[in-house]
Amino acid sequence: MIFDILKLIFILIIVPLLTGIMPAKLLEREKRRISAIYIMGFLCQLALFQLVAIPAILINPYDFHKVVIIYTVLMVICSVAGATLLFIKIKKDGNPAKEIIRSHRPLSAENGFFWILALGLIIFQAVMFVVMQSFDGDDAYYVVQSLLTYETNTMYSIKPYTGLTTSIDVRHALAAMPMWIAYVARMTNIHPTILAHSIIGLILIPILYMLYYRCGYLILKKDYRRLPVFMIFVSIMYIFGGVSIYTPATFMITRTWQGKAMLANIIILAIMWLLLSIYETENIEKEARLGYWVMLFITNICAAMCSTASVFLAAMLIGFCGLIMSIYKKDIQIGLRLMVTCLPLVAYGAMYMLW
Repeated sequence: MIFDILKLIFILIIVPLLTGIMPAKLLEREKRRISAIYIMGFLCQLALFQLVAIPAILINPYDFHKVVIIYTVLMVICSVAGATLLFIKIKKDGNPAKEIIRSHRPLSAENGFFWILALGLIIFQAVMFVVMQSFDGDDAYYVVQSLLTYETNTMYSIKPYTGLTTSIDVRHALAAMPMWIAYVARMTNIHPTILAHSIIGLILIPILYMLYYRCGYLILKKDYRRLPVFMIFVSIMYIFGGVSIYTPATFMITRTWQGKAMLANIIILAIMWLLLSIYETENIEKEARLGYWVMLFITNICAAMCSTASVFLAAMLIGFCGLIMSIYKKDIQIGLRLMVTCLPLVAYGAMYMLW
């Protein structure tokens, strides 16, 4: 059991941190924060799984074991590459943790109180996710799909409602989120239902607020005094956001493990963070903003992994923001480059229409 927990920590925490070091190398030095590195690494790992899983699902959906092997090998390679870059960084410039600590400003008593309150609200949501279990009707499809993959080694080949074999449903098959949950369950020997309902939220909820932190940092012009108040406001909106079963807050708290919940909260928010970052760094050297363009491309792969609805939702968001940024900056190249980052969405849309 302890070994399984260690594997879970390695897959969901250590691997994203190490993987995120690679895209973070493309950012400005002062933008390489732990939260940004972890978000980038987590998105890279999801995108990598999508690239491995989709060909297997469409070509040979009866051998999930091969997906596990291939993805694990690639995951280890990414982790080793990130660890190597970190080792080189430490050897060259010393411990980066000291640099991060020195760069943080001292907190006033008032500011510290607000940060403690904001952190307490986030922890409260994570605890309630585990304690107050929510069972949604869609679990009969998504969670059972993960369970079937975990137990039968097949992918989208068995109808969850009846247990009978079926042909591939491209609408669901192109969104490999249930297969990723099955992969984590396979590697950690944790039942997929337990993983979805009790563990995944403990990772996704902190990631959600890391993204809000990064967005708030840019929106508030790096004002650390107002940032904790912004985080408290967001937390309150999520805690009391269950005014309908269709709000992003309801999806995030009660359907955290479902791809559509990830799309509505984490992926869309990640796109907004990257667009804000691109806007802020547009007048800086190309190398300083390359990481954001690369991550936007990767995030669009993750969007397709969460839901086929992302093909038009994410593309519309990026297209609309790209149009505004191009007009405001008087630079059509911004819009053209954003169009390139949407190529994964175009590819998955074409597969959905033609397969």
